[in-house]
Amino acid sequence: MNYKEQKAKFAYELHLKGLPFKKVYAAVKKGDKYVVLKRESGKYKFEIAGGSVELGENNETAIKREIFEELNINVKVVKSLGVIKYIRTWKYKEHEFDIEHQAEIFLTEFISYGNEKGFGLDGEFNQKEFSIAEISKEEMLANVAEFVTFGVKLV
Repeated sequence: MNYKEQKAKFAYELHLKGLPFKKVYAAVKKGDKYVVLKRESGKYKFEIAGGSVELGENNETAIKREIFEELNINVKVVKSLGVIKYIRTWKYKEHEFDIEHQAEIFLTEFISYGNEKGFGLDGEFNQKEFSIAEISKEEMLANVAEFVTFGVKLV
């Protein structure tokens, strides 16, 4: 089962239990810049690191894990910037269903690289579609979906 199928199965299991799909995302501050995933195509030029909260995991642990997996860096959680809620339609096998997503957005701060190689992307991403970029606060607020669409403040 590939990554997308695993996520769809997880969403379907939550849906059957009447539970929301919990997610975490982070603005990763490194000096006076923010570390983001640069998308080679799509509506928004950049994405912030993040992903699903695994069963039994709290949001702070989840965001540290996700950032390590996606960017190969260790971070300190500075604060929560709030929770956004939205509905997403999923498909799993012959089932199509809507499920509420609850995503907590964190402000985090770079501590160190996970290893001597510097930034890195793991198997969740197609490296032809994504790269890693360091952008200004202004670029973040104007070009990242969570900040534009949901009005999250980067304070």
